[in-house]
Amino acid sequence: RNEKASCLAMAPEAPGQSESGNTRLFWVQHADAVWIPCQLHSVNGSTASLVAEDGEIFACSAKAAQGLEQVQDRQLDGVEDICSLSVVSEAALLHTIRERYARQFIYTRVSRILVSVNPFCALPIYSVQHLRQYQQVDDSSKLPPHIFGTGLDAIQGLSKGCRDQAIVISGESGAGKTESAKFLLSFVADYVRSAETGLEAKVVETNPVLEAFGNAMTTRNANSSRFGKWLDLRFSSTLGLLGCRITSYLLEVTRVSGQTEGERSFHIFFQLLSARHSPQLSSLRLKEPGHYRYLKSSVLVAPGIDDSQGFMELCRAAEALNFGTEELLEVFRVAAAVLSLGNCDFCNEAAQSEELVLDGSSAAEAAEVARLLAVDARKLTECMLRRRVVTGRDVIETPLRLDQARAARDGIARMLYGRLFEWLMQRMNERLQLGEDLPSSGEARDRLLGVLDISGFESFDLNSLEQLLINLSNEQLQNQFNEAVFKSEMEDCVKEGVDLGAAITYVDNSDCVALLDGRGGILDMMDEEIAYPKATDLTFANKVVRGHGKHARLVIPKFNGAAVFGIQHYAATVNYTCDGFLEKNADRLPSTEVSELLAASELALLRELGRGLQEMQAAQGTAGATSKAKSATFKFRTSLRALMSKIGAADTHYVRCIKPNLDNVAKDFSSRYVHEQLRYSGVLEAVRIRQKGFGSRLTFEEFLHRYHCIASVRHPSSSSTPPRRVEPNVLDLLSSLRRILVIPDGGEIVIGKTKVFAKAKAATVLEEARAHAFDAAVLHAQRLLRGARIRRCLRPLRPWLLDLLRWLDRCSPHQDGQTFLHRLQSLSHEEEELSKLTSCLQGVASLGSSLGIPIPMLPRVASVHQRLMAEVLALRRMADLLSSMQPEAIAEALAVAAELNLPATSDGLQSRLQERLAHLQLQLPLLAALQMVLESQDVVEAEQLLLRLEGAGLGCASPAWIIEDAKTLCKEVVVMVDAEKERLQRIEAERLAALQRRKALTSKCSELAAEAALRSEEAKRARTQAEEAERLATAAAADAMAAQEALLAAGGPVDDDGEAGCSHIANGQARLNFAMLKPQVSTTAAATADADELRQLILRLSEERDEFHRALQAAHLNSVRREEAMQAVTDGGMTFGHLTRQQLEEQLAAERLSSQSLRAELKEVQTLSQSGLLLS
Repeated sequence: RNEKASCLAMAPEAPGQSESGNTRLFWVQHADAVWIPCQLHSVNGSTASLVAEDGEIFACSAKAAQGLEQVQDRQLDGVEDICSLSVVSEAALLHTIRERYARQFIYTRVSRILVSVNPFCALPIYSVQHLRQYQQVDDSSKLPPHIFGTGLDAIQGLSKGCRDQAIVISGESGAGKTESAKFLLSFVADYVRSAETGLEAKVVETNPVLEAFGNAMTTRNANSSRFGKWLDLRFSSTLGLLGCRITSYLLEVTRVSGQTEGERSFHIFFQLLSARHSPQLSSLRLKEPGHYRYLKSSVLVAPGIDDSQGFMELCRAAEALNFGTEELLEVFRVAAAVLSLGNCDFCNEAAQSEELVLDGSSAAEAAEVARLLAVDARKLTECMLRRRVVTGRDVIETPLRLDQARAARDGIARMLYGRLFEWLMQRMNERLQLGEDLPSSGEARDRLLGVLDISGFESFDLNSLEQLLINLSNEQLQNQFNEAVFKSEMEDCVKEGVDLGAAITYVDNSDCVALLDGRGGILDMMDEEIAYPKATDLTFANKVVRGHGKHARLVIPKFNGAAVFGIQHYAATVNYTCDGFLEKNADRLPSTEVSELLAASELALLRELGRGLQEMQAAQGTAGATSKAKSATFKFRTSLRALMSKIGAADTHYVRCIKPNLDNVAKDFSSRYVHEQLRYSGVLEAVRIRQKGFGSRLTFEEFLHRYHCIASVRHPSSSSTPPRRVEPNVLDLLSSLRRILVIPDGGEIVIGKTKVFAKAKAATVLEEARAHAFDAAVLHAQRLLRGARIRRCLRPLRPWLLDLLRWLDRCSPHQDGQTFLHRLQSLSHEEEELSKLTSCLQGVASLGSSLGIPIPMLPRVASVHQRLMAEVLALRRMADLLSSMQPEAIAEALAVAAELNLPATSDGLQSRLQERLAHLQLQLPLLAALQMVLESQDVVEAEQLLLRLEGAGLGCASPAWIIEDAKTLCKEVVVMVDAEKERLQRIEAERLAALQRRKALTSKCSELAAEAALRSEEAKRARTQAEEAERLATAAAADAMAAQEALLAAGGPVDDDGEAGCSHIANGQARLNFAMLKPQVSTTAAATADADELRQLILRLSEERDEFHRALQAAHLNSVRREEAMQAVTDGGMTFGHLTRQQLEEQLAAERLSSQSLRAELKEVQTLSQSGLLLS
């Protein structure tokens, strides 16, 4: 770890205390974080130890520790503008960006450079509210750094009419350049939005079209732009958008026919395939992505890319750009044909034949391509299998080899896609114009705002011609950046004779640009090589090594014989593999057969492309075009130089996009990776130079015109004397400014030959003073104008204001602490004055509101009105409560009056209310007690309550009662007491009579029991005799029957007399038996009569028992009520008459004993009753 963290200082400054005076922190190099703040822990001999915030310990030599750069406090805060730091260093820049990214602040300002770190997630900083916020501010530096702020700076530069504006967005692939450009265009379009033309919306709608046809997934970015674009936005003097022109650079058409591992082709192919089932695309007969050979090596799904949604956005954008349905369908047909073209493959017609034919299913695929392109299938096949060579008047057709046929097929596919992309750009440019063509940047009427979004610096394992040209464009942009920021900083100072002090060095890449694009450079050599038929990529590479082998920027390959060379670019060293360089650079036009084939198509789009190719072929043949005119690099360099001239002629704003990590994930900041990008982009050098140089440079005339207002003074003797300005001399003005302002010393302001130079601090002081001077002048003018306006408006208010003043003088209290009642004495007077004040106040307020001017005295009058209103309301409340039965409301009203410090009124309102409150507080509890006694029917408590009322002088007829219902309740209580006494006396008499009856019944029951026992014995004897008589009668009857049978047996007749005799004998016996039983029967009847009498007696006893039971229940209820009343007395703290709680408890105990005796008597009655029933 100690080896990885070498303590090398950024600047040789001695360590010391930090600005806070506490812990000393120093910048220390780190293997991963590059630079981190560390605390100097200890120095032991020749070794020093430092501790980071996370506890990591670093060791270095004591000598190295002395050279460490000290950390300034503000360097740790994550400031918005790096140049605002007093000490700017590489470590401070990296740490600031790192801290801001951790807080999701992805933008950091470095003077005019905006550093944008890709968050790889959606942030809520691009809403309409944020957009409006930046549109409404006059200076973007007043708000946090944002891409909207860069757009605002460019638009304000246009409004000043000084120069054209250019915004250069650069960075690595995946750094967020495309998204930054989209947000920038959205801001500009909304800022200059016009409801009449709608052109701004069309400019924004170009993004989905360009992304669909020009973006693809690479190993570094899922939505990488595979081309560069320059947008020329033309504005009128009133910032009305007049038109837009889009120029594309270096579309990577080779991606159509093949991609490296982990990448995929252009988005449009996958968008079409995802929507292949829609009715709109049914005629294309698209199949699964795996069916197409050109997509075999592609990643089918790009992370974060929704192809279906992209297709819908593409269709909406095309409709907004006025693409017709048929026109858009033709575009889709060409794209689908390119896919199907890759499925065409070839084989030999016969075993010994060199002629090639379409193999297997390729014939059907070729027919499908011909159907989509609306061309002849046979001619299309011949274009892929044969080459026609015209020599004089002879036409020679040569069959192609297998590799040549496949190359021809891929060439046609790439040509179709490239021409389709150019056609789309042309159509969009036509529809983004309101009228005349774009003027040159030198015209004064209109201004241009250019936005450049071009591929960043690229370095892969295999780098071809495309990477060389992309890196050349980035070298040119870096060179322009150096000139704009560094060289102009130095050259202007040298020209004006201003000494910058210490020598300022910067990384100059002019030699690298010259090596690639200069006269006799590498690209010139490539153009020369394609003119030689026998030239190869290897001969070209050897020529480069021979011609520039000693150049410091050229890296010669270690092994001879390889077509490889390296270039030390400003960002890194890149090795280029020259395979295919010459073929790509030749940029040969398609054969005449292909152009004729396209020109004969039934599709209008292809006919236009075919005619364009034919015109180019004719022009080339007529001019006998040189090799340079034919080369792709020549065309690219020509357009690149034109672009750089536009950027150089404009006021340029820079957006440096930074990729925080290689994994394209959110919240992951790779400090080393970011540090490399900051160094390569020149941001570190810009910080250092801008901080040390002069940020403000004005000519003498501009300086005088801009800052003379600060030195304007007023004559002290008269305020009407006009301002006296100093003489129009720079030295005099600067001397005056030094007297007025606190300008830092140390050469902060320097006068050159024709310009005044000011560093950042001094320029800030001057601008703030100028703003204050303008503010003072404007405020003075506004003060005079508003004074006159208010005086004119106050004339109608004068009578009202005088009335208010008179009222205040008449009614306001004379002394502090007094109230209006002290002066007005009564409620009626206060109400009368309140009505007058309210009317007057409403009149003043209404008139003041209509005039739109403030009335200074209104707050005071409103306070007075509020006080008077409070007094009136309090008095009204007390008057309303004179007949109230609510003591709480009366107490609250009296408290409000006391709080308002109201004195006694003439009618004694407060005293009457206080007296009523006292009566209510006394009588309401008594009234509640009366109601409770009536509910409980407790006579004892009622008697005690009546005694208490008599003691308080509140008898039933007392006039002291203020509660009308109380007298009635008192009378009801007296009646209840009397009735209860009578009832108790009656119950007592009935109880005594019941006791006497009980004794008599007891005696009677005893006698009846004895008599019943005797009669029971007699009854038993009677039953025995009856049984005996019955037995004798039965025997007599049996004898009679036996006699009769005997007579019959003797043969004697039995006449009626005999029967009568027998019957007589039987009846006599029966009568004899009845006579014997009659006494017993009589005795049984008597016993039955006695039993009936006993039952009657038992019924009477039962009735008496029920009566005793009811008396017992009444006594128990009285006992319970007495207990409840005692509890109420205890809870309320009341007493009844002269009885104490102990006496009441004694009475309750006596009642309980009485109840127990009654229960015993009832039990005895019940026992007697039960015994009587048993006896019965």
